[in-house]
Amino acid sequence: MPPSRPPVRVLAVTCGALVFAFGVAGCGSDHETVPTPTPTRSTTPTHTVPPATATRSPSATTTPSPKATPTLSPTTTPSPLPPTPTISPTVTASQTRTQTPTTTPSAAASASPTPTFEPGTCFDPTVQATEPLCALDLAPQICDFLVPEYCLYPYPSSFYLRPDPSTATGYRVNYPRDAMPPNARGVHIDPKEWNTLDGFSPGSMMLALFPEGVDLAASQAPPITNYARSLEADSPTVILDATTGERVLHFAELDADGTTDANRSLILRPGIRLREGHRYIVALRHLRDRSGNEIQPRRAFQVLRDRIVTPVQAIESRRAHFEDIFTKLEEAGIERESLLLAWDFVVASSEALTGRALAARDQALAAVGSGAPAFEVTAVDDNFSERICRRVRGTYRVPLFLTRDRPPAAYNLDENGIPRQNGWAQAPFTVIIPCSAISPVPVPGRPMIYGHGLFGTGAGEVTAGPQQTLASRFGFIIAATDWIGMSDEDLDNTFRIIGDLSRFNQLADRLQQSLINQILLGQLLLADDGFVAHPAFQFDGVPIIDRRELFYHGNSQGGIEGAAFMALAPNLVRGVLGVGASNYSFLLQRSIDFNPFFFVLAQAYPNVVDRAVLYGLIQQLWDRAEPNGYLSRLIENPLPNTPAKKILIHTGINDSQVSHYATEIQVRSLGIPAMAPSAYPAFGIPEREAPFDGSAWVPFDVGGSAPPLDNRPPEFENGVHEAVRRLDAAQRQLDAFLRPDGRVENFCGGPCVFRDVPGVR
Repeated sequence: MPPSRPPVRVLAVTCGALVFAFGVAGCGSDHETVPTPTPTRSTTPTHTVPPATATRSPSATTTPSPKATPTLSPTTTPSPLPPTPTISPTVTASQTRTQTPTTTPSAAASASPTPTFEPGTCFDPTVQATEPLCALDLAPQICDFLVPEYCLYPYPSSFYLRPDPSTATGYRVNYPRDAMPPNARGVHIDPKEWNTLDGFSPGSMMLALFPEGVDLAASQAPPITNYARSLEADSPTVILDATTGERVLHFAELDADGTTDANRSLILRPGIRLREGHRYIVALRHLRDRSGNEIQPRRAFQVLRDRIVTPVQAIESRRAHFEDIFTKLEEAGIERESLLLAWDFVVASSEALTGRALAARDQALAAVGSGAPAFEVTAVDDNFSERICRRVRGTYRVPLFLTRDRPPAAYNLDENGIPRQNGWAQAPFTVIIPCSAISPVPVPGRPMIYGHGLFGTGAGEVTAGPQQTLASRFGFIIAATDWIGMSDEDLDNTFRIIGDLSRFNQLADRLQQSLINQILLGQLLLADDGFVAHPAFQFDGVPIIDRRELFYHGNSQGGIEGAAFMALAPNLVRGVLGVGASNYSFLLQRSIDFNPFFFVLAQAYPNVVDRAVLYGLIQQLWDRAEPNGYLSRLIENPLPNTPAKKILIHTGINDSQVSHYATEIQVRSLGIPAMAPSAYPAFGIPEREAPFDGSAWVPFDVGGSAPPLDNRPPEFENGVHEAVRRLDAAQRQLDAFLRPDGRVENFCGGPCVFRDVPGVR
């Protein structure tokens, strides 16, 4: 049995957290009222009798008819599903969302069928009396029947897609609200924002549930330490790219948040980002329980797998779809008779993931014009420190694409779902100018945007020790603003969002506005009418910024969000991403920083299985604002009017805050090499000896204690996260890379392995 999650350190649980997790009043309003519905029981049959004797279908196979090709964007290749009847999702008599009474079905679900007598069907009382699965035909259609223990499982599934020829994939997500997890108040997540997507996340975690318990070791499932196992012919877990026929690298784990086998989800995590617009099939076979017995398929799936004729139309209507799944699996060498469970889903298109931010960017640049945005210097602090001779602070004017300029706020969308400008807002900036740039004579320095860490501020972190060192030692002029959406001013609202995840788009939308703000900060550093035109950035009449090229550097959250920013930025090419990764659905539970948020999440969503699927659900919206949605457009195939990027990724092995396992997946997805010889050889990631021009991954082994292998945070902060940026070798490598003629160079004298690093334990 996996170890349970360690006791959390409850840090900075703010007033907003208490309001939404515990119902404490008196903390102020966010101008939204969330009604609390009264749960009512669904009307479903209650009889349980033995099933009728099954007969086999005379046809061994079913050939699906071709799906009409939708109108697509030219950059996306469709991945058509086999024909699926136009039905809403279904709920069974034994199945509820969380094994508690469900609310009355919403308008998104179809009405219950009118019980009209039809001989030989589930509307025949004689058939009903002998076939419990008739409940599928008699109940409101909300849940998939493949995993009767939990509504949204298996996740993600094409069951929650509907045809839509207007999208790039030809589909649209179609979650009914009553299928979505409810919070402690009984309020189900509103799927409105999810249903704007045309598929699922390219970083999807895949979920199923077997209450008898799964023994992954006895099943010989691939662990996080052996990706190669997932590609072996007899792997019990398979992810198949149905578009190409290729198997997908992955590992399997059990949710460490689970308290019993009944609520401990099985999780498959891809070891490489899935391709936009592609259809994927997930197959499970030969899984064993804790007694060593092979787990048996649920009867509804067995009816499909074994070609058993049934009067249940909810099953029969999906038979052609599943015949296509079984055929593709058999073509890949996976026998249908071996299957415990199989399902499919389609990944969202790049247009759906990047389109909003790209539209906002283009509008913002058009609104500002070819130069810099208007700005105001509000403070000039000379002799700020021994190394920083001037700190300049102020604000700059940015086009606002949100409903308001402070949290809570969401995108201001038009009738077509496109962000539209809603006036202007002021963003803060802080710039540090090192003494080395002005003494003995002024020498213009390389401009750098610095991205701050989790719920920090640009002003607070750009003056921290490592940034002062970089500026002073290498002559960088470093500017920073806030990652709104995940900055200090967003902390209270983040806890409110956790209390009702219907609001999660607020976080993602503000982060996308932040991407625009960072781009415009770059314009201030580059343009003729930007910072160089102001006396605060001149010494003895010499402008102190070398405007030949702009660079980016970010650590932690700045290393995470920096990849999305760089993919969208039209005004820079090179960046160093320090101790970052993607995606958040992988990172959160493995980060010690998430502990206080997990505490609130557990109060707001007390059902363990709900929490397991929530990480996958919020990732679908987060993709629009974090690297997972942009990785395919970063190094190659850049977004329109955007240059391809060159990036250097610094990683701390055993980092307590940002899991190096997540960075490994990100690097493999980007297709970039590790600098040879690597301190952390990783499956499927080539190595290349320095020096060379291009992108690279450099793992640093500074000797920190190892984290758990499952989805739990480390027991304590081991210091690795902060140590990497302070290493001389890492700083010199950054300096060599962030130049117009920059290269990847090795300053470690071999693999980047260091011991006795201060602060590391």
